[in-house]
Amino acid sequence: MRPSQVPRHVDAIVEEQVRRWELQRNARLREQQKKAEEPWPIITVSREFGSQGAGVGQIVADRLGFSFWHQELVHEVAQRTGAREALIASLDEHLRSRLDEFIAHIFTGVEATAAEYVRQVGQVVHTLDRHGGAVIIGRGAQFIVSPERALRVRVICAHELRVQGYAERQGVNASDARRKIDDVDRERRAFYRKHYDRAVEEPTHYDLIVNTGTLRPELAADVVMGAYRAKFGRLPVL
Repeated sequence: MRPSQVPRHVDAIVEEQVRRWELQRNARLREQQKKAEEPWPIITVSREFGSQGAGVGQIVADRLGFSFWHQELVHEVAQRTGAREALIASLDEHLRSRLDEFIAHIFTGVEATAAEYVRQVGQVVHTLDRHGGAVIIGRGAQFIVSPERALRVRVICAHELRVQGYAERQGVNASDARRKIDDVDRERRAFYRKHYDRAVEEPTHYDLIVNTGTLRPELAADVVMGAYRAKFGRLPVL
């Protein structure tokens, strides 16, 4: 048998395998450290009116230790623009006519247009995306962020269940609740179609659709967190 054909000593084989394991382990540690230094991807929550989508988002934010942006986003835009918060709220996911905006501009002296509001919202959302670790309710955030950097959730519920739930929570009759839900749904669809050229109810805009008609908010939050782990491979340890 030639020297080159002599079997390697068992110790040498074991030592080489140990070196391979060590290299693989170090590579995994470097990858974990790199991920730990990156901002946590954000979560956007689009919702049908009356589906309690904001409540689901609040539960998720509390559990993950993320910041929560709902009316807080309206407040931030008001702070940035110097406009009254009530004026900004009137633009929030509402479709306004040019006449409405012209009148608002005359009486406030600020650029009170929905287009300007959408632009300001985009700036805030991009800032939150860079910092990470945020749950954003509505405001078209799912159309602003990169799909790779966010879990995009849509919360839905059967129409009659939304009517019933809204009537109970607000202390109004079913007819008034139905009118309110239909009006808000219609206005939001028109708002997103006009400013983002998207159908807000289109399923392919989302990573996950959750039905609060069959899952109470706490369970819906569990599903959202499971999807977050599945998409990004980890959850914050609190």
